[in-house]
Amino acid sequence: MAKVESVFQSFLEVNAVWRTHRVCDPSFSRMIRLEPCPTGEGVFMGKSTDPPYFYVYQCFFRDLGVRLPFTPFECDFLNYVNAAPSQIHPNSWGFLRAFQVLCTVLGIEVSLRVFLHFYQLKLGAPPYGVLSLNEGKDGGLFTLYSQSYKNYRQEFFRVAMVGVDPLEDGGFYFGGLPRFPFYWCPDPSGFNGVDPSRLTAPEVAAIENLKALPRPLDCKLILSLQCLVHKERGLESECLVFQ
Repeated sequence: MAKVESVFQSFLEVNAVWRTHRVCDPSFSRMIRLEPCPTGEGVFMGKSTDPPYFYVYQCFFRDLGVRLPFTPFECDFLNYVNAAPSQIHPNSWGFLRAFQVLCTVLGIEVSLRVFLHFYQLKLGAPPYGVLSLNEGKDGGLFTLYSQSYKNYRQEFFRVAMVGVDPLEDGGFYFGGLPRFPFYWCPDPSGFNGVDPSRLTAPEVAAIENLKALPRPLDCKLILSLQCLVHKERGLESECLVFQ
């Protein structure tokens, strides 16, 4: 991990990502800047700077439909496991995204505790191991997005928050504090399901409804519904956004 360097080493290359992928909500386009990572820089090397930044992988936007700022559910998950976005394996990001799409389509509230019920977190070898979601005792919800995510670790770049006031912004900050860990966390928090006593009655009902589905559901197929839902509404140019 320490020897992996980014293929995005110039602004020309990261600007191509900006042009070809839906990186952020249009209202946030002036608040962030994509930045290259020079030789010797790794995703675990971030530290507090001005402007602050965090690392992301190209596949977040190319494959999985991630769109900045992260949704409240995604921020809650990153805080729960105490990890920066780049510490989570892309297939696990696929689970996070597919869960939000599925709940939206089924009319189920997007609940972190409901999601946690179906998964456990596998911690990679310290200090730079990637975190992966595995199915819990009741089984997971989705297939892997990709059986082999080759070269994704080389396809990272910075997202710098250049026009963000921590006291006023609600996308990346809340009450002046980051809404999720910006930089690599050396001590992530594992989990194995969720304590049933913490579940509300609607969450228990949601879990039972999801358990009744023919699992595992095809992750790519579920993610494709992000656009199909909007096409049915006559909004072909837009994709389903979770805010």
